[in-house]
Amino acid sequence: MISSVSGKILELGLDSAVVSVGGIGLRVAMTPRHAMTLRHQQEVFLHTKLIVREDDLSLFGFESTNQRELFDLLCSVNGIGPKLAMTVLAGLSEDKLRSAVNNNDEAVFRSVGGIGPKTAKLILISLAGKVGLSSISPVNDRVLQALLQLGTDDSKAREALAQLPEGLGESQLLKQALAILGAGKLVGSE
Repeated sequence: MISSVSGKILELGLDSAVVSVGGIGLRVAMTPRHAMTLRHQQEVFLHTKLIVREDDLSLFGFESTNQRELFDLLCSVNGIGPKLAMTVLAGLSEDKLRSAVNNNDEAVFRSVGGIGPKTAKLILISLAGKVGLSSISPVNDRVLQALLQLGTDDSKAREALAQLPEGLGESQLLKQALAILGAGKLVGSE
């Protein structure tokens, strides 16, 4: 699998770019919002996902690994292919998408072209519990992974991290998150 590409932009379209990688031009599909931030001859690094079909190889590019993970989750929903997943990512920010799933808000997904009521409901059912409360920093992500390895439920671990102040070091975050989880001081817990 091609998980990233780095090189100079040779061509730029509304929703794609051709990136020169080792003398080969790779066409990478992306959201129009992402494409608008790029310039011809600019050096770029893109997180990518290669989709292999019987008659097609398609490479999709993303600004972050979080965005690529959301793409994978959307593609896992029955009836949503890579192009519709990119349409959803183009129409919704990462935080808005996460919020819509966590708040069970069908209307947000129905506002995206190509998503009807049945597909919106299917997205909510399929992604329930699979997306975090919001995108988190690399330090918080490492602490989250440590909490998960210790057997903490994903939603409880994310909720504990959300209660902690920003700017703490990794060990301080882990200690305080464990204290919150051990004391049962999660917001909304009884």
